[in-house]
Amino acid sequence: MAVTTSKSDWIDELNKPEVLESLQKLIEKLPDLTQKLDQADHLLSFGQSILHDSRTMDKLKLKLDSTNLDSNTLAAALRLLEKLPLLLELTEKLETIVRFAENVLADEKSVSYLQGSIKEYTEPICEKAIKAQSLYKEVQAKAEANTQHISIFTVLKWMKDPSVQRMLSYVQAMIDTMPKKS
Repeated sequence: MAVTTSKSDWIDELNKPEVLESLQKLIEKLPDLTQKLDQADHLLSFGQSILHDSRTMDKLKLKLDSTNLDSNTLAAALRLLEKLPLLLELTEKLETIVRFAENVLADEKSVSYLQGSIKEYTEPICEKAIKAQSLYKEVQAKAEANTQHISIFTVLKWMKDPSVQRMLSYVQAMIDTMPKKS
């Protein structure tokens, strides 16, 4: 069923304030819209001329054939594009960290404070390592200098020593714990 609109209906419609305002805006923007339509027309003409130029199309086909563009590559590119917001956020955080590090390294007071803090943490470890090395060398020297034959009675005598008993209790605890952890 066709709808017929009379001339008076059109005039009534055009006399509405919102329609008049819209028409006025359209008329004001008409030169800009015409310019954009011309640009789009030029772009389409350029695209059509490229598509009809066999030499350009042959070069394009040759370049596409020499690349490994396939559906997997395009799917990966789309997945990468989806992750760009997260990558941007991480990059900005990394940039903030790098700038902070640069500022700290440029400030002599901060560098000396860092060196002091590192020294504070590493000194006790180094001291313990030096003591352990010294103890090892002393034990090694005594063991190499000892020419005495060790008998079962000597081992039984050691077993009465509290420090040996303590060490043996650690060994026993280790033996009891190991099967449970594996």
